[in-house]
Amino acid sequence: MMQLFLLLLEVIYLFLAFKTGKTIFFLIAIILGGWWLYEINKESRKRNEEIEKETIDQIEEYPHTRYILSPDYLQAFLIDEDTKTFHILKREELDDEFEAREFDFQELFEVAIVEDGKKVAHTSRDGWSLIDEGSKEDGSNESEGKSKKEVKKLLLKLVVNDLSNPIVEYTFLDNEQAIPKDLDEYKDIFKECKNWYHKVSIIIKRYEREHKDVTANGWT
Repeated sequence: MMQLFLLLLEVIYLFLAFKTGKTIFFLIAIILGGWWLYEINKESRKRNEEIEKETIDQIEEYPHTRYILSPDYLQAFLIDEDTKTFHILKREELDDEFEAREFDFQELFEVAIVEDGKKVAHTSRDGWSLIDEGSKEDGSNESEGKSKKEVKKLLLKLVVNDLSNPIVEYTFLDNEQAIPKDLDEYKDIFKECKNWYHKVSIIIKRYEREHKDVTANGWT
């Protein structure tokens, strides 16, 4: 309501400024415009804080020792080291409840960091891979020189033990406009992506070793 009132006043003073040519009316309109923007941003921040709190409350319903939540609040990965389980939470809209998928650590088979459709880091059990290099639509049709310096999309891809939906994606970055890799913002995003890549890689390799030990013992 306050925002609407300020916007109306701004329009009135802009009209008076153009009608009379007086600078004072124009200055008042500018001040009102700044105030209106401040109120809009304050309301937006308040709404984001409410959404974040509501989302975290939902996440807390699932047992976990660490988690990551996407900036749009539509995705989350949860690790529970106590029960050795990995939770994947996803929803289409902010008002929706999360759809949860749960996997034992041993059901994680592969993980990759994918920049614009190209794998830049990869770990899998026994060396095989279901994660391809993407398609032209993923951005792999860009020139090699440009793709090395700028990124539009950064994903963490997982392969899990689910025949109906084996490949899971977590989006760290999805921009229409590519951003430089040397930008601090991108470096921070990539660091977090790499951090979670390492976590999942450790889980995969740990159970790969255990699987080999069980197989070897079975033949002795």
